[in-house]
Amino acid sequence: MIGRGDFITYAAGIDARGRLGPLEVLAYRESHGGEIRNEAWRRQFAGREGLGQLRVRADIKNIAGATLSCEHVTEGVRWLVALWQVALGPRTAASAA
Repeated sequence: MIGRGDFITYAAGIDARGRLGPLEVLAYRESHGGEIRNEAWRRQFAGREGLGQLRVRADIKNIAGATLSCEHVTEGVRWLVALWQVALGPRTAASAA
């Protein structure tokens, strides 16, 4: 994901039920907004399930001075969850047919 102008490398695990694990910021290259590396901000992702629980300002706190980083990383995690739902999520009888 790109923050304001440079890449943010992060990792997030998703368990078999679709529940997120803690977010890890592996590399943050921006000059501003590095507060997203703080454990308190990253911890907000752990235990969330589904796209409806991953909205900046509603579910995930925004950090003043790191707005784009917060929004873009959260958007990237939403992409991961959506991909998990389509590729690995639980199958219903209708989707298995």
